[in-house]
Amino acid sequence: MQSGVSLLNLPASSVLVPVVETRPRFVQALETPAVRAILLRHCNLFEFKALVERAHRNGYALYVNMDHIDGVNADYAGLRHLATHFHIRGVISSHPKVMVLAHELGLEAIQRIFAVDSTGLEMALESVDRAVVDMLDFTPAHVVPYIMPALRPTLDLPYMASGLLYGANQLRAVLASGVRAVAVTRLDQWLPVLSACSSSAETH
Repeated sequence: MQSGVSLLNLPASSVLVPVVETRPRFVQALETPAVRAILLRHCNLFEFKALVERAHRNGYALYVNMDHIDGVNADYAGLRHLATHFHIRGVISSHPKVMVLAHELGLEAIQRIFAVDSTGLEMALESVDRAVVDMLDFTPAHVVPYIMPALRPTLDLPYMASGLLYGANQLRAVLASGVRAVAVTRLDQWLPVLSACSSSAETH
């Protein structure tokens, strides 16, 4: 696996990971000092080539949601192209076969876990191959504080959260649940909350 910035080792000030779908959002992420990792989805990476190169030169960790990306197949050739020409750090997908391919290519393999009900959560976790998966991405994010007490005793992988955060208290609870990162679409909305959480922790 590669060394350097990763969702697995983000500093506390950089745990918010912007989800980028448009050029303005990509530029905003690159111009925000706290950002060290970026998640790309619902976009055509070939249209972002210059921004991808800029991100790579400046040491950002780039991740691609392979379930929601345009112009690239979620197969070995597609992932190899992303690794070689777009310098991505890792991929996110709910499909175990994508995790295997990512692992073979030396990319971080992050398996998305849909926690919409107990049966779906159990089945998704059973599909995780710990020999190839580096991290789990639980969605929706706001359920993570509620499911972790039961999962943590047997959960031997680091995890992040993404999707459907509705307020500052929910983000605080998610951050307190032990996540390594939280993927957000509105970086400008959530950064002040993260800053407030950090300031509060420093005073206690």
